[in-house]
Amino acid sequence: MKKIKLFAISAFSLLTIMSCSDFEDTNVDPNAAVSVPASTLLTTAQYRLYNMLNGVGLNADFGLLMVQQWAQNEYTEDSRYNFDINSFNGTFGSLYTDIAKELQSAKALVEAQDIDAALKSNQKYIIDIMTAQVFAVLTDGFGDVPYSEALGDVSFPKYDAQSEIYTGILSTLDAAASGLNESSASFPSGDALFSGDVSKWKKFANSLMLRYALRIVDADATMAQTYVTKAINGGVFTSNADNANFNYPDVDARANPLYRNFSPQVSNRDDYCVSELLVTTLNGMNDPRLDKFAKPASGGTIVGMPYGLNDNDATALKPTTSRPNDAVREATTPFHVITYSEVEFLLAEAYERGLASGNAQTAYDNGVTASMNQWGITDGTAISTYISNNAYDSANWKVSIGTQKWIALYMNGFEAWNEWRRLDQPSLTATPNGVINTIPVRLTYPLSETQNNSEQLSQVTSNPADLTTKVWWDKN
Repeated sequence: MKKIKLFAISAFSLLTIMSCSDFEDTNVDPNAAVSVPASTLLTTAQYRLYNMLNGVGLNADFGLLMVQQWAQNEYTEDSRYNFDINSFNGTFGSLYTDIAKELQSAKALVEAQDIDAALKSNQKYIIDIMTAQVFAVLTDGFGDVPYSEALGDVSFPKYDAQSEIYTGILSTLDAAASGLNESSASFPSGDALFSGDVSKWKKFANSLMLRYALRIVDADATMAQTYVTKAINGGVFTSNADNANFNYPDVDARANPLYRNFSPQVSNRDDYCVSELLVTTLNGMNDPRLDKFAKPASGGTIVGMPYGLNDNDATALKPTTSRPNDAVREATTPFHVITYSEVEFLLAEAYERGLASGNAQTAYDNGVTASMNQWGITDGTAISTYISNNAYDSANWKVSIGTQKWIALYMNGFEAWNEWRRLDQPSLTATPNGVINTIPVRLTYPLSETQNNSEQLSQVTSNPADLTTKVWWDKN
């Protein structure tokens, strides 16, 4: 985490992968610094961040398992919580050095440009929004982490309290959402999320602000209230057309990382089944999304794998249990960063808690409908019937919202894990085969920090391998 001046070479390497055109001049000195535009660094950071959230390490081998939507079907160590201080080395290091530093370098390049002030400002705000997401992933996963000194010249950056990090994240998003100028352009190229559309970035910033404000509501209701109000007044997503989708091309080298994991043309892995819990829950609710989430097993019906089995028992059931639907991990299947459905569930909670004025049941119904539509279910009568049979219960609103959010966040495992920890819904039981007897509620700090920044790390934990101590905002 020592300061790295510029990640131009790494960005250039990724650019050669992501570009579809040939480079005319291939006579490049590999030992020389390569000059790249800020837009290329933005592309690199976006690709790396969303690939991480959508890939194997934080998604298939962690989030989707912790919330028991998937189950490992042969090598079940992760389903049994067998994590240690080596498990998240790459995650921690990459978020800082490959993504946050890349964004810092991009912002420095933008600042140095001789361009229109409004254009420069928009570009910097977009980079700030991306950076806020990086630190949200870090602190939601690990708890207290380096923040205020993380990107400076400090060799051994201090660990900031999660409350302080969230203050910074929310104020950054507020400044960006308020400061973005829709009358000006932003990045003419390189923005792989919204193609430089400033109005979309503004809604995105406000929607993220709403997500993160409610994340801390049980820990700091006053700050949550402030930013819920700012987000709603600023304008959040209002339809599926607003969804923040990170799209992948139909090219193996740049395809959806879960496709690259299981595709016979790439890695040819077959490590996951949908869980028995997912199948029984959705069948019990007559939820048509199950057919979108999973495909029939060899017997012709969708059969879930019991979660958290030992290796031998899982292997024995592997031939007769259902895999995820191919459509959820095709080469071009997008990663849903945040959706209109999630926003409506957040609004329902804000209304129920009295943090904003509105009808919680209407927002809940809108969230269910949006999720159905997102998954290709458009029969209005069928959706209305489903909502009637699974109606919003104000007296048990955490069950209603938490269960539907768990379903709607399918394939976004890290975010589903965050919301399960916060709402404690649906009710999940740890596997009796686990290394520990509770579901992990944090990521282990990495070996690299115990070796390189141990003095600072020791100020926040005496057990870097801890999986069971709740983070600051997880109060229930």
